Amino acid sequence: MSIQILDIVIYSAGRSPRIVPLKPGKVNIITGESGTGKSSLIDIVDYCLGSSTCNIPHGIMARTIDWYGLRLTDGSSEHFVARRAPDRGKTTTSDAYYVTGSALTIPTFQQLSVTANIDAVMARIELAIGIGAHRHTPPEGQTRRELSAGIRHALAYAFQKQTEISQPGFLFHGQSDHWIAQGIKDTFPYFIGAVEDDHVELSAQLRTLRRDLRMKESELARSLSLTSEGRVDGLVAEAKNVGLIAPDFSAASYSNAIESLRAAGNAPTAEHLEMVASEVDQAELVRLSSERIKLRERLHFINDELQAMTGLRKDEGSFANETGEQVARLESIGLLGDDKHTCPICIQPLPATMPLVEELRSELEMARSQLQNVLRHTPGLDTLISEKTKELNDLKGSLRNNWSALESIRASDARLQSMRDAASRRAHVLGRISLTLESLPTAQDNDKLAAEIGALRERIAQLDSLLSDDSVRERTASIMSRLGNLMTRWAKHLELEHSGIPFRLDPKKLLVVADADEGPVPMNRMGSGATWLGCHLIALLSLHDFFARKVRPVPRFLFLDQPSQVYFPAEKGRDVNEVDVHDEDRLAVIRIFQLIKDVVQDLSPRMQVIITEHADIMEPWYQETIVERWRNGVALVPFEWDEERGLES
Repeated sequence: MSIQILDIVIYSAGRSPRIVPLKPGKVNIITGESGTGKSSLIDIVDYCLGSSTCNIPHGIMARTIDWYGLRLTDGSSEHFVARRAPDRGKTTTSDAYYVTGSALTIPTFQQLSVTANIDAVMARIELAIGIGAHRHTPPEGQTRRELSAGIRHALAYAFQKQTEISQPGFLFHGQSDHWIAQGIKDTFPYFIGAVEDDHVELSAQLRTLRRDLRMKESELARSLSLTSEGRVDGLVAEAKNVGLIAPDFSAASYSNAIESLRAAGNAPTAEHLEMVASEVDQAELVRLSSERIKLRERLHFINDELQAMTGLRKDEGSFANETGEQVARLESIGLLGDDKHTCPICIQPLPATMPLVEELRSELEMARSQLQNVLRHTPGLDTLISEKTKELNDLKGSLRNNWSALESIRASDARLQSMRDAASRRAHVLGRISLTLESLPTAQDNDKLAAEIGALRERIAQLDSLLSDDSVRERTASIMSRLGNLMTRWAKHLELEHSGIPFRLDPKKLLVVADADEGPVPMNRMGSGATWLGCHLIALLSLHDFFARKVRPVPRFLFLDQPSQVYFPAEKGRDVNEVDVHDEDRLAVIRIFQLIKDVVQDLSPRMQVIITEHADIMEPWYQETIVERWRNGVALVPFEWDEERGLES
C-alpha cells in the first residue's frame, strides 16, 4: 500500500511526548494562528524521513525539542521512526530510533535510544513504500552519475510548503535546487510506471545477453573463418611452399584439400636432427674461437721473447767490436814485450817495475779475456733466436689454419640457419594446419550456433524495446495524456485562468502547461497566484490519483501548507468567515477544499491529505476534517515546555 502518517510526535526531556494524531485515508486539517508551528510540521516529517538537514526554525522548538518522531502505517504494519534533534550549532545528525510491528504504542522519552542510523531506517521505509532497485543511467555524453530512485525523490510529490504551493516557476518540493530538479526528472518515469519496476534486473539481464551474443557470434565467425574454402586453399599453398605437400599437388575439391592437410599434419618431422646438428657446430665454433685466443696469446709472448733476444744479440756484437779494436790498438804499438823490467823505449834495464806498464798489460789481458768470452757465447744465442723465429712462424701458420676453419664453420652455420628457418616455417604451417583440422565443425554445430544467436538477438530486441528511451517516452506521453484529462476537468472546476482548454504536465520542464490555440502556455507565463496555486493542486492531485490507482511506490500522503493564503493572507487580517458568502475569494477557497475532499473520498483509503491552515471555514464538511485547532495559547510546542526549560537552564 505504501505509507501514511498516523502521528507526528515531538519529545522534550522529562516530559510526556506531544502527539499530533492524524487519520489515514482522510483529509486532516490543522488550523491555527500564525506562529503556532503549523508550517514546521512539514519540516518535522521531512527530517524524520531522511532529510540531510534539519530545517526546523530556531526558537522555541530548537530550545525545547530533543527528538522528533513519526508513527506510520503501510496498511498491514506500523513503523515508528524517531530522529534525535541536532546538537546545538549543528544542522543534522544520523542518530535514529526505529521499531515496527502490527500495532505500536508511542514510546516515552525514556524508551528512546539510538538503535540505528537514519539511512538504514530509510532503507526499511523504502521497502514498505515499495521502492525497488531502479537505476537511471544518464544519456551518453553527460557527466552526471547514475542515479538510484529512493524515498527522497518520492517525497518531491508529498510536500508543498507555504513558499512552494503557489510558486509560478517550480511545481514540486525542492525543485528550486538544480540537482533536486534533475533527480526528479530522472526518476519521474520510474515513479509513474513508464519504466519497468524490475528495470535494474532487466538491465543486468540485457547486459548478460549481449555478452553471450558476442561470444556466440565470435565463436561462429571463428569457426567459419578457420575452415572457409579460401583459408584451406591458402594453407595448402603454404604447405606446398615449405615442402609439406608435393609442389605439383592440386586439390580437386574442398574435401580433397582437407585430406592433403591431414596427411601433411601426420607426417614425421626432423626438427630434432637439426637441433643436434646445430649444437655440434656450435661446440666446434666455440672450440676454434678458444683456440684462436690461445694462439694469439702465445704469438704475442714468443714475439716479445724474440725481440728481446735480437736486442741482446745486437748489444753483444757492438761490445765485441769495441773490445777487438782496443786489443788491436794495444798490440799494434809493439812496445809491450814480455820483459817487464826493460824499458820499451830505450831497451835499458829498469831499476824497478813501472806502475803504468803493469796497468797497460793488465788492461790488455782483460780485454782479450772479454773478447774471448763474447765470441764463445754468441753461437748459443744465435741458435735460440733461430728456434724462436721458427716457433713464431709456426704460430702464424696455425692462426691462418684456425681462421680458415672458423670461416668454414660460419659458412656451415649460415647453411644450417637456413635449414632451421625452413624448419620453423614448416612448424608454423603445421600448427595452423592442426588448428584448422581441430576446428572443423559439423554442419549441425554451425546450425546450432546460428539458432542460439537468433534466439539471443530476439530476446535482446525485446528487452531493448522494453528499456529503450523511445519506449519510455511513449509510455510517459500516454500517462501524461490521461493525467491531462483529469487536470483539464479539475482546472475547469476551480475556474482557473485558461480553463476550458487542455491542461497537461510537462515532465521535461516540470511545469503545468495549458495548450491554447496560439500555442502552449507554461504555468510561469500565466497570471495571478490563484492560477499558480490551482496548477499545483491539479498536477499533484492527478499524480496522486494515478499513484494510488496504479499502486506506484510513492508515499500515500500529500502535505499542503496554507493553500488559502493566496486569497486570505494572514498578515492582512481578512477572515474567510467574515466576508460575504458569495465573495469570489471565499468561493474559490471552498472549491479548492471541496476538490481535495472529493479526490480523497474517491480514493479512500488509499490517499491521505494533511493541510495546515490559517483559515477555519465554518462549513460542516470542513469542520469534520479538522484534527487540531491551535488558537488561544494552543500550539505545536506547549508554552510550558519553554518556561520550564528556561527555569532549568
